[in-house]
Amino acid sequence: MQVFIVGFGKFGKLALDQVVQRWGKARIWMIDSRSEVFINQETLPEGIRVLADGPQFLSEYQTWIRDEDWVIPTLPIHLAWSWLNLNLKTPQRPKSVWPPPDLGVDLPFRQIHRKGLFLSYADFVCPENCPAPIRFCFKTKAERAVPLWKFIADQPFSKGTLAVIESRQIAPGIGGYAFKELRKIQNLAQEASPPFFVATACRCHGVIHGLTW
Repeated sequence: MQVFIVGFGKFGKLALDQVVQRWGKARIWMIDSRSEVFINQETLPEGIRVLADGPQFLSEYQTWIRDEDWVIPTLPIHLAWSWLNLNLKTPQRPKSVWPPPDLGVDLPFRQIHRKGLFLSYADFVCPENCPAPIRFCFKTKAERAVPLWKFIADQPFSKGTLAVIESRQIAPGIGGYAFKELRKIQNLAQEASPPFFVATACRCHGVIHGLTW
């Protein structure tokens, strides 16, 4: 098994510790475009350090990445959307498109930033030790019957298609998914009519970006 930690800042290093504990025999790739994050890191566990753009690296070398290998995004961009943008084969170059204006309007947190829609069940900063309980908020104990990834997936779309990747928590604040999820959204987008929206969401937080062509 291989694990790709994409982005090696604060959260990337936290993810590395958790991956070593959970999948001690996995082949670990640490990917970042900033050389300084690897300086004076001689004590890091065994792994492969890659100085590269994360989405670009996963795109260029995808032929030898297996479906069951894991991707852990710890970078300040929407990895699934960036990867799809690089791999979607269309007559014209895909371009970003605004998310639906009414999606998530009743949620406690909703913000659009650089054509991405950020949604959350929390309008506060979550505790760093939150284990993401299935049916209630760890901080407020309020009931949450529907995880956010499912809430997003269940939203009606009058125009376009939406694909949702569920981010599965491996530790508080750290989540990821199997590489097959990226292949799945690529196949869906190739068969869909534009616009196409991709969301990555866990039980409480999510981000949505769109492409058209």
